Amino acid sequence: MKKTILSLVMGMTSLCLSAQENNTWRLGVQWGGHDNQSKFSGGSPNANARFQQNEFGGGTFNLIARYDLNQHWMATTGFGFNSFGFNFSLAENYSLITLKDRFSSIQTSYTGVEIPFLIYYKFNLNCKNNRWLIGGGFAANFTDGKTISKNFVQNNDGVTSSNYLNSVSTSNNGGHAMLRFAVGREKVFKRGSMLNASLVFNAGLDEIAHATVNYTVDNQSYTHSFSNKGNYVGLRLTYYFRTGAFKSKTKTPARNVKQATPITGPITR
Repeated sequence: MKKTILSLVMGMTSLCLSAQENNTWRLGVQWGGHDNQSKFSGGSPNANARFQQNEFGGGTFNLIARYDLNQHWMATTGFGFNSFGFNFSLAENYSLITLKDRFSSIQTSYTGVEIPFLIYYKFNLNCKNNRWLIGGGFAANFTDGKTISKNFVQNNDGVTSSNYLNSVSTSNNGGHAMLRFAVGREKVFKRGSMLNASLVFNAGLDEIAHATVNYTVDNQSYTHSFSNKGNYVGLRLTYYFRTGAFKSKTKTPARNVKQATPITGPITR
């Protein structure tokens, strides 16, 4: 008997939540991080064993609009900012006590404006109102043409030559198309708000920035070039507000109160 009642309650809850997802708009806030990747594109193919080209740790912040067509299909778009760039380093002799001195590094960061559009398939909710989602689409990324020069400066009193480790990076001005795929897990709360965690795979279709790095090790100079298309794998957290969360409350109209007619004539006793 208890199991039957519990099943009925869970079924009614699922129906109510499903009804809230038919032809419904929601607004959300999204933030997260990713590892932006760049690839070798020119210069010397041989590198010194001390040199490392690292993934750039970027971040993103977006305002998201979501349209739920029905229980299984939805689309998202938005407007936000994301960072990308380059990171180069040379391995150094170091103390096991101060590991922070193990690498001499330089990093260049850029910020782009993105407008994504993705279509998702939503799987059925489980008994805890959680579900999986898969989606795909594209994103338009807009960047300014900007050139940044970086040179490693030694932290201690030692002398470091200007060509020990330096780079010149340039972002390409204009819009850039990117393909995007996402796998997510979502929690639907009773009042209609949602919390979404997604693993995002982004692949750029053209170059958004390039960099040339120069360094000198053991009196030998090296030059390498790298191209960045905005490729990354990242984690996104999105909170969707419940439907109607931003609607203004309607004021209850005031009742008409009849005012007493003032007495203008003489008062007789």
